[in-house]
Amino acid sequence: MIPVPHRIALLGFGNVGREFARLLLERRSELAREHGLEAEIVAIFTARHGNVESAKGIDLRRALRLHEAGKSIVPTGRAIRIPAMDYIRRSRADVVIDLTPLRIAARQPALDHILTALRGGKHVVTANKGPVVYHYRRLRELSRRNRVGFRYEGTVMDGAPIFNLFQETLRGAHVLAFEGILNSTSNFILSEMEAGRSYGDGVAGARERGLLEADPAMDLEGWDATVKACLLANVLMEGRLRPEDVPRQGIAGIDADRVRRVHAAGGAVKQIARGGWTGRRVEASVSVEELPPRHPLASVDGTSSALRVRTDMLEDLVILERNPGVRQTAYAVYSDLIAIHEGRLNP
Repeated sequence: MIPVPHRIALLGFGNVGREFARLLLERRSELAREHGLEAEIVAIFTARHGNVESAKGIDLRRALRLHEAGKSIVPTGRAIRIPAMDYIRRSRADVVIDLTPLRIAARQPALDHILTALRGGKHVVTANKGPVVYHYRRLRELSRRNRVGFRYEGTVMDGAPIFNLFQETLRGAHVLAFEGILNSTSNFILSEMEAGRSYGDGVAGARERGLLEADPAMDLEGWDATVKACLLANVLMEGRLRPEDVPRQGIAGIDADRVRRVHAAGGAVKQIARGGWTGRRVEASVSVEELPPRHPLASVDGTSSALRVRTDMLEDLVILERNPGVRQTAYAVYSDLIAIHEGRLNP
């Protein structure tokens, strides 16, 4: 099998972007042998370490070393001196991977990047929830019209195959409702409080472990879980929800005594994201709830995530991801790339 080359423009070289680069390095032979795929990153855009391109493929090992040393990655190729959107428009890359930070807004740079790529006949993989939650239908139709891939498996539960499962494997099953623990940082803090620590100690522990978003409100005030609830409702149930319009409750300032009291009784205090039909409308919410001991989500602790889904075919399906790390999100991007290469352009 002669490998088919894919030239990748990588937007974002943070934790997930660097782990994705490591995956490509580790699996290069396997990709060629088992999938007939030769993946080359020909451009990298970073927030603070420079933007670089190389038609022959960037030396990822060197780029990783430079980044980890706090240095510019530009020595790995030629500096890019134009905005990312202009580069995407002119680039010979055929895949754009957007790993830029989440913003709670309909208008954001990531949307412009994705639109430019799709209109230019380039495949798109993203782990950025923002463009998908606000513009899913528009982006889906544009990708189908231009016959290019648009995949986003890493937007909700890291590497757990949520969208692949319901859109590809469970074809014909209709999602009626869901509930889940979707923000691992909040769940970690609640678990720390169960163990006797204060809310402040839990937040500090999350920050030390690199779990807390650059804007802590995304985690502590429930924005991340709300975006994910809307994303699930919009993609799996054809909803039209916007995060700012959804009832939202974060864990900021939660009473540690309450958490420990419920835990001592066998239950658990959890931040629960919900979605479902109310009459003919799809609705969602995020709230802090006291779960009884036998609730399937009560034992989901630490940085674990879980999603419980009710469909018209499978009445009660639970998906659990135990303590995922950044590699799991990078894997979602990796698997989306393989899917596009194999012709599965949209989940």
